[in-house]
Amino acid sequence: MVAIRRNGHRRPPPRHTIGPMRDLSRGVGVAAAAAVLAALAGCGTTSGTPVGGTTVVEQPNATGLLGALRKVRATEQSALLVEYGNVDAVRELKESDPQRFRSLEGYGYSDLAGKAPVLRDAAGFDPRGAAEAIRVGKPPAWAGVVWLQVDVGLVNSKFERTGAKRADEADATTWITANDDEVDLKSPFAELGIVTGFNKVRVAGDSIAFGPSAKTLGWVVEPGGVTLGGDNPVSELAECLGDVVAAMIATGPTSVAAGIRVDGDQVDEVVCAPSDQPGEVSRRVQAKLDDVSPQGGPVWSTVLRDARAEAPGDRPGMVRVVVPAGPGTVAGRVFQSFLRNDLPALFS
Repeated sequence: MVAIRRNGHRRPPPRHTIGPMRDLSRGVGVAAAAAVLAALAGCGTTSGTPVGGTTVVEQPNATGLLGALRKVRATEQSALLVEYGNVDAVRELKESDPQRFRSLEGYGYSDLAGKAPVLRDAAGFDPRGAAEAIRVGKPPAWAGVVWLQVDVGLVNSKFERTGAKRADEADATTWITANDDEVDLKSPFAELGIVTGFNKVRVAGDSIAFGPSAKTLGWVVEPGGVTLGGDNPVSELAECLGDVVAAMIATGPTSVAAGIRVDGDQVDEVVCAPSDQPGEVSRRVQAKLDDVSPQGGPVWSTVLRDARAEAPGDRPGMVRVVVPAGPGTVAGRVFQSFLRNDLPALFS
């Protein structure tokens, strides 16, 4: 039996909420920026290192996937690919049924997932203990953030021992372990397989953000007024997915999203794609889902068994596929199809 809290996860502590920054908060943000940029200039780092430390406006009902998207700046690059995990909820699911839900572990922090067992010793934190995590963009331009209770002194001491340069703010420290996009195969983190991901790391009491460059780190530590949770293709796909414990969203010529919804004992895998003719396309998709002997491509009747396609009235311009994942079914089939890039053809 699956039993998790509705929207089931601990929220990061409210002391330092990273969220969409309004124009009225610019004064504090600029002051923090000036201090940190001056410190970074003294360290001889590349220009443009993000500053964080801005005052932000709390967003009502900003929880789950949409809440996380509202903490990420909307850019052409950050919108290309989004990976999200409600780490708390996934952890509870895995504890309730390891075989069924183990495959969901690591979403939102995939770059760190394989190194999690050794990160506590190397960097002072374990991403598996996070409440939520999100990763945006595609290499080489990407960034990630995990929201968790941080032992700031421990984490800072770990980075200090590597010889990294630091820039302190009122409530956070940015560590510069390498220049923007630099590949240093001799760094202590490269030895763990994190080649560029920790070039820039921002440590705060409720989060650790990281990325290969100052520019991309800025997406998740200083989101600005326009975020991925606003009126854009990413948020529309997220709204179509609904309340998910894990999600992947890709935008571009063939935009598509996949996620896992859990409501009590009901587990559904969900896929969404935009369409100008959702009614007609949903019927075409259903025919593919029902076809037991297609002429080519995946046998969707087997891959996504018992799936149903719909043109949801609550999300105009979308086609949604819902796949029930009953007891004994390993969750994550839609993610496998997403990663194989099979899903765009389903909606074509």
